[in-house]
Amino acid sequence: MTTGRTVGKYTHFAISDGTQMRDIPVTSYGSVGLTYAEQDVTALQEAIASVLNGQGSFSTTISGPFDNRALATGCTSGVAPILSGSHTVLSALNGAQTPRSFGIYIGMQAAWATGDPVFGAATCALISGYTVDPAAGTYSAKLALAAGRTQDPSWGTAQLAITS
Repeated sequence: MTTGRTVGKYTHFAISDGTQMRDIPVTSYGSVGLTYAEQDVTALQEAIASVLNGQGSFSTTISGPFDNRALATGCTSGVAPILSGSHTVLSALNGAQTPRSFGIYIGMQAAWATGDPVFGAATCALISGYTVDPAAGTYSAKLALAAGRTQDPSWGTAQLAITS
């Protein structure tokens, strides 16, 4: 693990295809993390408004180059990812109802290694939209939380142990 600031080239995205994690090419991420609805709990006599956090939510949209490479095994700590084709992985997951594991790995000044930030969880996400722009040679995919998931996504520093 390295500390300090980082750049996007050390970030990678992995998602389970039902057999193992696959790293796919991503050039842009939506916001990454959980957001919470604010519940107003201000009483009439309070001079300043106050809130409590409500239920958390997560969704993000990823995009990158349209790619049909063969499936490759997901990377491990400290190793640059070997990419699977974005279309090869995402086209089969789009619209499916089986929650999949995912991870957004953020390497600090080098390829992601244990101790660096990772956001994700096992069996929690669905691909609820996958579109391709053939003229630009790009794709876009939306990840959303699945009903009946076994975990909620969170921040961590260890590689995700994935079962589906």
